[in-house]
Amino acid sequence: QEDATGYNSEDEYCHAGDQLTDEEWRQRDLIFAKSIEKRGFIIKPMVEDGACLFRAIADQVYGDQNMHSVVRAHCMDYILKNRDYYCAYVTEDFNKYVNRKRHDFVHGNHLEIQALSEMYHRTIEVYCYALKPINTFGAEKSDYEPIRLSYHRASHYNSITNPFKPSVGVGLGLPNCLLPSDFDRRQLSDAVRQSEEHLIEQTMLEDKLKATDWEATNEAIEEQVARESYLQWCKDNERRRKKEQHASSSSTITSA
Repeated sequence: QEDATGYNSEDEYCHAGDQLTDEEWRQRDLIFAKSIEKRGFIIKPMVEDGACLFRAIADQVYGDQNMHSVVRAHCMDYILKNRDYYCAYVTEDFNKYVNRKRHDFVHGNHLEIQALSEMYHRTIEVYCYALKPINTFGAEKSDYEPIRLSYHRASHYNSITNPFKPSVGVGLGLPNCLLPSDFDRRQLSDAVRQSEEHLIEQTMLEDKLKATDWEATNEAIEEQVARESYLQWCKDNERRRKKEQHASSSSTITSA
């Protein structure tokens, strides 16, 4: 374990915290998880490797905790870019601090959380065995869904998600990016519209088939009527011809 002497914050390193046994910590975590679930949230465990803070942020911003290196790089770039502001909160050499924090698996602390909140324009709430956050970063009001983190055993961050209001992609500044709630409504609207269009097309097809059947039937009737009319005409014509022949024969006999 590295020596924390002179470093900016002791929360970067594993330490004893409350003197509890592993089983006591496990029970405390279990009770905390059940309490959070009653609020409609779910605690998603992050890998415990020193990158847990950045993993938890990556999970909520990108939907993938394995994007933690990207989140870390952007975070340290942001802090370096805003050196004049952040250097006042760093007790060690600023450049050394930034370079050290660029390495994967080095713990993050409050300074990085504040920077991440500003980067993504999202409030970050930190919960620690309570239903109210112990820390809230980002005082500026935002319409975006907050990023929620759970802090365990004084050394580890997990991701708290709201399954009824997903927020992956929110705060990335993507062009034409819809909030998940709007996206869900649009998907539902598109599904309803497609269903209605399919129903209309199906009805039109059935009507066309019915019309085609009616036309075919009507044509068959017309053909039958025409055929019967023609046969009737032929019969009438034949009777008329025979009648004329009979009349002609009678006239010849009388003349004789």
